[in-house]
Amino acid sequence: MERADRGKGGCLNGEGLASSVEAHLQAYFAAHEEGLPAAGLYARIVQEVELPLLSIALEACGGNQIRAAELLGINRNTLRKKLRELGLREPPEPKRRRSVLGRGAR
Repeated sequence: MERADRGKGGCLNGEGLASSVEAHLQAYFAAHEEGLPAAGLYARIVQEVELPLLSIALEACGGNQIRAAELLGINRNTLRKKLRELGLREPPEPKRRRSVLGRGAR
């Protein structure tokens, strides 16, 4: 499998992330011709960036939320909250094993 050319900042085609985002936003504003995008643009843009960032970080860490949170530089609880807010499925909590001795034994 061929590797894509990565330039400054590790971005594809030698384009930095800020330049790529700026170009996309310029096109987004231009698509609205004489008007402006709907209000709430900041939250929509942050959500658009957070979704793939969290998803890719989790994938890179094999689904380990603690490692993904460390990679991102955020608290694990913050990561879990963001996953819920963005509708990314959290892995189910591990099932507790029942005692073979019955209910009373713990």
